[in-house]
Amino acid sequence: MEGESAVGTVTNEAEVTLAERIRAGDRSAEDELVNTYRRGVFVIAVARTRDREAARDLTQEVLIAILEALRDGQLRELAKLSAFIQGTARNIINNYLRMRAHRAECELDIEAHSTDPVDELEFLERRRLVRRELATFSVTDQQILLLSLVDGQSLAEVARTLNMSHDAVRARKSRAVRKITKKFARLSQK
Repeated sequence: MEGESAVGTVTNEAEVTLAERIRAGDRSAEDELVNTYRRGVFVIAVARTRDREAARDLTQEVLIAILEALRDGQLRELAKLSAFIQGTARNIINNYLRMRAHRAECELDIEAHSTDPVDELEFLERRRLVRRELATFSVTDQQILLLSLVDGQSLAEVARTLNMSHDAVRARKSRAVRKITKKFARLSQK
């Protein structure tokens, strides 16, 4: 059917007449446009946003924008009023969705941000220094420390994993831990 769209069913002749009346300042024509197209714009807005409250606000925003554009003579082809309304609705809803994505709301975790920045910086510096020191250890010593201290494996499990004797693993871990402890004990005294 000619003039049929998702936002309403109006013939091209009726669209032209309605647009001309609005351009001429006829307030009853504005009410007619709102009554004719409000439901269709609302349906589109609900479908796109999945939020009835936002859809109500967007419907009003779209209709106001359409009325202002028609009053200002911005619609060149009056017979394409329905397409103009659909395009305006699409643009306004897309802008809303873009803005909502940029301003994604999340709960503010006050406790996570209440740490002392000096403590945080000191912790990060210690971690950097430990990593740098660990990089000087042999790959085997690094694996022993990783498996025992980080992964929580027993020394017997570490020995099996690395195909080494239990005594060798214990001695290497002890030496590495002692070396790190001694180095950082000096740093903390400075």
